[in-house]
Amino acid sequence: MNNQTILSPATYLGDYRELLQGFLDEGYAFRFFGEQEKQEGEVILRHDIDFDTHMALKTAQIETDLGIQATYFFLLRSNFYNIFSARDFDQVLAIRELGHKISIHFDPLIYQDFHQGLSQEIEIFERLFKEKVDIISLHRPNEFFQTYDAPIHGVEHTYQSKYFKEIKYISDSTGVFRFGHPFDSEEFAQGKSIHLLIHPVWWVMQGVSNLDKLRKYYEQRKEDLKMDFYNNCIPFRQIYEKIR
Repeated sequence: MNNQTILSPATYLGDYRELLQGFLDEGYAFRFFGEQEKQEGEVILRHDIDFDTHMALKTAQIETDLGIQATYFFLLRSNFYNIFSARDFDQVLAIRELGHKISIHFDPLIYQDFHQGLSQEIEIFERLFKEKVDIISLHRPNEFFQTYDAPIHGVEHTYQSKYFKEIKYISDSTGVFRFGHPFDSEEFAQGKSIHLLIHPVWWVMQGVSNLDKLRKYYEQRKEDLKMDFYNNCIPFRQIYEKIR
């Protein structure tokens, strides 16, 4: 990937509300996975939450304001957030209460037996959220899993052909639409159905480029970490006064 791609301006993505409104203006209906009825005029909207549940809640609120429903996939084993923490748990629940679906963002590469690994994660997720898992999204799938067309442990995933090849798949991975904006696609011009993957970090954070957004998010997380230390470790408060 060259620097020109990495530094593509934020305007290439645009405003999230305007993106969704653009689909609505063309008569598109938003569907959950497994509920699509035809190959035309439908959007399956998906969010893989890699960094932050709070930003996910912000995009969920925008969608609800527009009468749109999406599916949010959360990591159970993440270094960036913890769905068992009070804050993250409440934000995941808030997303569901807005009318969206929640499920597992599954990393099969961390398991020797990915079927067994998913079985364990499903048991945990369903107990925690009282939510039946019937679709999962794969986290950074390699070539093997991008072409793995069978359910995993009996559960469908978002890289099966019915979602990944048989309808147009468009993603904002890396913070740009690397293969063109959805509205510039032939499928959009023809009113064909689209599977749209959105990562909230690229739309919630302000910045002139994807790198600029990441820098700002990194600085924000450092400040959040300082406050977590401050609130939970009395000796750190002396350090904080020197580094604030």
